[in-house]
Amino acid sequence: MRHLIPLSPTLYLPPRDRLLLGKPLAAALDTADPEAWVDLDRRIPSATAWRIGVRSLRSLLREQHADGHGSVDWAAAPRWDEEARDVTWSQFPPSEAEIALVLCHDRWQAREAALAFTQGRPALLPLLLVRCADRRTQVRERARLMMGAALHGPEAEPSELVPLALRLSLRPHGGWALERILAAAEPLPAALPSRLCASPLARVRILGARLSLERGLLTPAGLTELALTARDRAVRHLCTGALLARVSAGDPERLLDPLLTASSAVARSSAVTALHRAGRGPEAAFHLADPSARVRSAARLVLRMEGRDPQELYRALCADPVAPGLAPGALFGLAESGEPGATTLLRPLTAHPEGRVRAAAIAALRMLDAISPDELMAAMDDPHPPVVRTACKALVPYVLLVPEAWLASLVAPGRPRHVRRSGLRLLCAHSLALRKRVLAALEEDEDPEVAHEAQRARYEPLPPAGSGG
Repeated sequence: MRHLIPLSPTLYLPPRDRLLLGKPLAAALDTADPEAWVDLDRRIPSATAWRIGVRSLRSLLREQHADGHGSVDWAAAPRWDEEARDVTWSQFPPSEAEIALVLCHDRWQAREAALAFTQGRPALLPLLLVRCADRRTQVRERARLMMGAALHGPEAEPSELVPLALRLSLRPHGGWALERILAAAEPLPAALPSRLCASPLARVRILGARLSLERGLLTPAGLTELALTARDRAVRHLCTGALLARVSAGDPERLLDPLLTASSAVARSSAVTALHRAGRGPEAAFHLADPSARVRSAARLVLRMEGRDPQELYRALCADPVAPGLAPGALFGLAESGEPGATTLLRPLTAHPEGRVRAAAIAALRMLDAISPDELMAAMDDPHPPVVRTACKALVPYVLLVPEAWLASLVAPGRPRHVRRSGLRLLCAHSLALRKRVLAALEEDEDPEVAHEAQRARYEPLPPAGSGG
């Protein structure tokens, strides 16, 4: 038997408590993460509000609380002394950790007093930037004066503050910080877009993408990657538009190729529309059978601008009723194109060897209102589940016209599972009385969905007589 190694006790302290124990900022939090600074500024005020009768930070450290053997006491943090009108520092000049704590203090007087100790301390620049968006006017104005001087210091790296400034721009007074940091950080580093678009906040990611586009930081490869993989639809649309704007005649860089095969129908349709401007209009014919109606519409538009007839191409695609590999999108495109003989071409395809083509043929005929309930009832016996689901969906409006005995046969034991499930849907669209009669003997059916529906129908009360239910 394998013996497990006993785990030693561990102590996890949040950044605010690490600062309380004298840890420097680099050891207390992830200084490269803007959210870490914002979270610090959000949590310290709640821990420093209305503290009275507290000990000094020095006494806390002297009692060896920093080694993990004692509990962290937030009452020992530096505080604002109303009588002395100053901060009760444990040492003077105060340490980096103490200044960081007081820069986020609940009392605005404490925050303002701590600003004077940020000079010559580059590690505190992010918190100084946070104070530039402070809700208190006195703190905000003094922080901005000090930030203007700090950005011209020899150790300042304004480009490192851009992600935090962008995050702070969401605050009511955060616009000043972003403008000043961007002005001091020119030229912006090429790696900045990846940091801006990695934010956990969607609004920051969108603002980061816009900023990167405005400053020309994204290469065609970077635009393509964001257009295809960005989490936010707005970012994908922005990058897709910017990428298409770079497409020139002939598309020598082949910028459209990744978008033409993108998973997003919006990206594909935009790229197909741009084929005409790029001089690649004839290639739109390859997208006439796309699964998306939006892309098919764009392909037809481009071909018409090229002087070609999409209907002719659709007729050629759907001419053979047993052609292997026929894309279902071709059948939908034929119905959408307004081809006069579309019904004649689609009806034989309801017997195509491939189930997905049969399902598409039924759906396309339904779009044209050219399929009868009898044809739909025959399709309910198809071995391919999508065909049965498509026929069932089309039969729902006619459910009161089909024979009740045929409806009952759909859910009979021994029928394929997909047929029984579709039969349940049709029964639910019919009257409750018929459902009770048909499902009365199926309460113990081996199919749990059939059994559940039968038990539910048993206890569901019939509507009052004459109510039309």
